[in-house]
Amino acid sequence: MNRINLEILIQILIELFLSALILVGLQNGRLNLFVHPKFNTILAISAIILIAIAVFSMSKLFKPRHMNNLCRYFIVIIPLMMVFYMSKDLVVAMLSTTQSPSVIKAESKAGGTGASSGINRTEKIKRTVYKKERGKDYIDITDVKYMKWYYDSILDWKRYKGTKFRLLCCVLDDKQNNGDFAVIGRMGMLCCMADLQTCGFIYEEKDTHNLKRGQWYIVEGEIKENNYREYNYERLPIIFNVKFTKTDEPKDKFVYIQ
Repeated sequence: MNRINLEILIQILIELFLSALILVGLQNGRLNLFVHPKFNTILAISAIILIAIAVFSMSKLFKPRHMNNLCRYFIVIIPLMMVFYMSKDLVVAMLSTTQSPSVIKAESKAGGTGASSGINRTEKIKRTVYKKERGKDYIDITDVKYMKWYYDSILDWKRYKGTKFRLLCCVLDDKQNNGDFAVIGRMGMLCCMADLQTCGFIYEEKDTHNLKRGQWYIVEGEIKENNYREYNYERLPIIFNVKFTKTDEPKDKFVYIQ
């Protein structure tokens, strides 16, 4: 055992451990709580490269050194330990009150409301007009198009007056203004955990008290502009005339720009 190079051994174990974390995280979807799925291929390749480096390092495993420098490897212990304590519920709880990064900047420059000012900066982006499918009395919003739909429509809810939308929502917050209203919708990710944004709606009907944070529903309802209620310094749209159908938590809690 004295002939084993401890520094190389620790290096190999760390490389194999990190590659295992990446591969398991990709398999169970947990990694996409932190990064956009578009990076999954790059992460998988990174895991394979780490395994390859570990394999090539084994040739040095039985070439002992008189002075092993082990201290530098302990710096990775803290982030590795944190991986075991981070759960989906913890991440969502920490970030459910996150607002769009562009909101405060746009508001301070333009002096408008959070949602509208944030979108003014991207007015030149081509917007999609969403329509009902044949045989349906609502516009079906899937997870794939949720985030783009949200920002396409944020300044133009009047276009959809009298139109119902059907979408999968989570109760993001249930205690606003002493339970006077709740926030339902999804958390949206552009690139990584740092830019997670609230893509949700204010719900202020009489049965608001029945909604509890973390519950999931298939929601059918109409949406209108909000001119009076603020949530986390934003005026999120208001959803009303709503039908709730309870459902199971999806594999992907977040929605992404595709």
